[in-house]
Amino acid sequence: MSNRNSKNRKANLRVFITILLVTATISVMIKLNRNFTFSVTIPLTFQNLPDDLILKSSSAESVKVTGKASGYDYFKYRFFSQDFPIDLSALSRKNDRYFYVFNTENDALKGSLSGSSITSFKPDTVFFDLDRNFEKRVPVQVQADLTFAAGYGSLKGLVLEPDSVMVRGPQSELDSILGVVSQIQLEDVRTNQEGNLSVGLSKNIPLVEITPNTVAYSLDVDKFTEGNVTVPLQLINVPAGVSAKVFPKRINVIFNVNLSNYEQVKSSDFRVVVDFKETDSLSTSLTPQVAEAPDFVRDIRLSESTVQYLLIK
Repeated sequence: MSNRNSKNRKANLRVFITILLVTATISVMIKLNRNFTFSVTIPLTFQNLPDDLILKSSSAESVKVTGKASGYDYFKYRFFSQDFPIDLSALSRKNDRYFYVFNTENDALKGSLSGSSITSFKPDTVFFDLDRNFEKRVPVQVQADLTFAAGYGSLKGLVLEPDSVMVRGPQSELDSILGVVSQIQLEDVRTNQEGNLSVGLSKNIPLVEITPNTVAYSLDVDKFTEGNVTVPLQLINVPAGVSAKVFPKRINVIFNVNLSNYEQVKSSDFRVVVDFKETDSLSTSLTPQVAEAPDFVRDIRLSESTVQYLLIK
């Protein structure tokens, strides 16, 4: 008998809980179907910025929207974020001020609140600071730390492609930009190198874009050897009415050249001059200078740093 009463009590409890849940669900559904006043803060997004303009700032990043909507729509809104887009290509303008005025009749929310009735926006106007978007081309300046294995070197050095990039932004910012920078460090180099380098500004400048922001580099490496040739000194700008002599009359030119071009080097490829415009009444020596040399040699130096001269009337 007690077991039967216990079963009846459990059955009655299940029926009671079921009725309670159904009643609560119906009550919630009735409330969700009713319209009520809501107030939500929605982030602003800005789109369709014209290519010739740049957005420096806006007076607001979000807007507080008040209106009426069904509880069901508002309930869905709480689980799905949304934003309010503003078309920057369709802003109003007065003098040099750009602005957007919210309209409770024409501006609608999207998503679950798309059918809501809006009563107010706060703020009701968003102001924008827009500037002309200028551009100019600047060189890429690489701080290169390159060390070669003994006997190796590069004739052309580090080659960039492209060697300049376009920077875009407010003219007031672009005027101070003379180039973009990058860095590379290579050690014990004995083979050709290539890769990509990121480029940037030497200091952080907001609202400035770099296109492209990476450049390719290449480094042709070859085995080098030292060579030397003897060339006659050429006298230039000798004063009128005098003859000039220098001692020695010939000088050794020492250089590094890659092995593939070693046999091509001739003394006639070099021109070393002594410029008599550099004479000093307190000295009888002049410094010879290399005026011409083949483009495939490097690290050029002379066996004599100075030569003696004599002027004869």
